[in-house]
Amino acid sequence: MRPITKFPIGTEVTLDNGSAHVIKAIYNPYQEAKEPLCINLGQYCVYCEAPFAYTRGLEVEHILPKDPALGYSHLQYNWDNFLLGCPTCNGKGNKSNKVELPENCHFPHLNNTFISLKYDSGGVVVVNPELQGRSYQKALRLLKLAGLDKTPATSSPQDKRWQYRKKEWAIAEKFKARYENGKCDLDSLIDYIKIAGCWSIWFTVFDEHDEVKARLISDFPGTAVECFNADNHYCPVERNPGADDPV
Repeated sequence: MRPITKFPIGTEVTLDNGSAHVIKAIYNPYQEAKEPLCINLGQYCVYCEAPFAYTRGLEVEHILPKDPALGYSHLQYNWDNFLLGCPTCNGKGNKSNKVELPENCHFPHLNNTFISLKYDSGGVVVVNPELQGRSYQKALRLLKLAGLDKTPATSSPQDKRWQYRKKEWAIAEKFKARYENGKCDLDSLIDYIKIAGCWSIWFTVFDEHDEVKARLISDFPGTAVECFNADNHYCPVERNPGADDPV
């Protein structure tokens, strides 16, 4: 999962209509935060990384849910409580009925979630087996929270995320062969990935190509640059070194 960095409150951005906008602490209604979030993070679900052209289908995702019955409705307008989610990752029956506190779960704006999860052949997502203890448990909660562990046997008929990942993995492998044979240039490759989404799949498949990984980090808005070591083949590094959970 792509680690991200959110704009601090007070950051000035340019909206699609050309007007200046300063990131606010409070957005009421919270839907008004959607365009600033898309400028910050790109038009992708932060969990499944699916693309949403022109933001259609993307939702302002509440890290702690806005449902009054769950006790966090006082945070429903707070910029610090917002991410971007697709209807499936954020929808009823998946994330909306679950509560995970940031101190108990990995989140892409707080942790290096590319370390948290591992993407395997076919787009299968699992907890990184190298993690231990608290780091492993928090990564597992992230996997369950977003429902990225669902398979054809466990998904609802409407949940096609596994299918999309499987398709994108196969396409990434084909593009890798074309790229290595000189039949696809770097700019064209990156242009396609921006349309396709699934950042973590492409970063994994192109692991041996530093120039591709560098562009994936620089060209996708909001990617947490500090989570990758440019001096060591863009290897993912701990985001919270020295903490009880350094990931």
